[in-house]
Amino acid sequence: MREAAVIDVGSNSVRLVAYRLDGRSVTPFLNEKVMAGLGRNLATTGKLSPTGIEVALKALSRFAMLIDGLGLKDVYAVATAAVRDAKDGAKFAERVRNETGIKLRVIEGAEEARLSALGVLAGAPEATGVVGDLGGSSLELVEVGPNGPGRGETWPLGPLSMMTGEPFDAERVARVADAALTKSAVLRDAAPGSAFHAVGGAWRALGRIDIALRRHPIGVLHHHQMTRAEVLRVAEFVHKQSRKSLERFEEAAAKRADSLPYASVVLERVMALGAFDRVILSSYGLREGLLVQNTARELRPLHPLVAGAESFAGGVPRTRAFGAALEKWLAPAFEALPAVFDRERDRVLRAAAARLADIGAALHPEQRGELIYDLVLMAPFSGVSHAERAFLAASVHHRYTRAAPDKKEAYARLLSEDQRRAAAALGAALRLGADLSGRAEPVLGAFDLLLSDGRLTLRADRAHGRLITEQAMKRLDALASVLGVVAGVSQPD
Repeated sequence: MREAAVIDVGSNSVRLVAYRLDGRSVTPFLNEKVMAGLGRNLATTGKLSPTGIEVALKALSRFAMLIDGLGLKDVYAVATAAVRDAKDGAKFAERVRNETGIKLRVIEGAEEARLSALGVLAGAPEATGVVGDLGGSSLELVEVGPNGPGRGETWPLGPLSMMTGEPFDAERVARVADAALTKSAVLRDAAPGSAFHAVGGAWRALGRIDIALRRHPIGVLHHHQMTRAEVLRVAEFVHKQSRKSLERFEEAAAKRADSLPYASVVLERVMALGAFDRVILSSYGLREGLLVQNTARELRPLHPLVAGAESFAGGVPRTRAFGAALEKWLAPAFEALPAVFDRERDRVLRAAAARLADIGAALHPEQRGELIYDLVLMAPFSGVSHAERAFLAASVHHRYTRAAPDKKEAYARLLSEDQRRAAAALGAALRLGADLSGRAEPVLGAFDLLLSDGRLTLRADRAHGRLITEQAMKRLDALASVLGVVAGVSQPD
């Protein structure tokens, strides 16, 4: 486990994020942003905003002191479109170095696109389609698939690049966007019906508006999805709102009230020209891509959700060893069951649940089931959809109680009946494994859990058969009841 920081100087904001890196688990523990607006006048003057320069320098001076105070050694500082394109961008970077000691690396559009795609893949390894990163000044588009990032493009379609000082005109913005995007090979060659992975603060703000409008049961932006119809609905809503209305509606919208209408039109046109059927928001992007690029040698083979669950459960070696052993122990029985997401996703979710099997140990026994559900549902995990979050939360909830989660909207709205039953079964199996073995990895290894021909069998070796207590039998019967099978025990004479 180690720590690293990324400084990202963009057209709109200047940000410092400090991360704790634990294998493929990337968890921010400090996140500061200042809306400097460096690129606010770029389209008309070709230069950075003088006010924005001073605001940015003040923020970067603070960031430098925080980095020093936290003792962070691995620091990656980059600047994107505004500094890259401005006539005085190099002069600004020099001032930053002289006044703060921060050495800004100004990255080109192609690299910015590639890093954004690497970040999306860090947060969703199975991502395919096109990644779009909308900054204040530019839009980066890049293909993404099983082999990683593909072709990348950059277009001057950030909100600040399209602000002329005149009132917002949706038709004009659409024409500007179409004039550029109709030339995009990435959009032209996108598979019809594929996914568009949206990165950037303005698009995340649109996602927050969609969550509020739909009363979506999970307020986590990462992997929040919108259909084309829902994108159009949000765009229409934004276009009809005054600045003051947006400011009243939602905090994130208030901070980007000027840019949101532009961002919504660009997203509309991307969806139409690329023939995408859905948008998937990503909280991971360029900053996480920088970390992946610079720390790949440390990445372990664990899926990021599993690594995140393991890290979330704590760093005690015995706990980690038991979680891995529990995953292996569950496999023979659960591989015999029908998949409720798909086979590979079921395995990932089972592995994550096994790592989280003991996180309620220190909580009050009468409340921990409900507390654990909420904790897991909203945990800072990557590599997981919202429905899968609800499944994982329900599974760990059932690790502590047979009762269904009480008044939990995500559980009711996002999971099918089969998925709810599978979560109850997984939770009951976690409980059986933990109680049977006393959470001791070597003891768990003395037992096998098998499912065949309508019979659930707990098999023990000769030396450990006496550990199958009345309590363990109760747990075995509970699991069998959820599965609708008969329970039995097998051990040598």
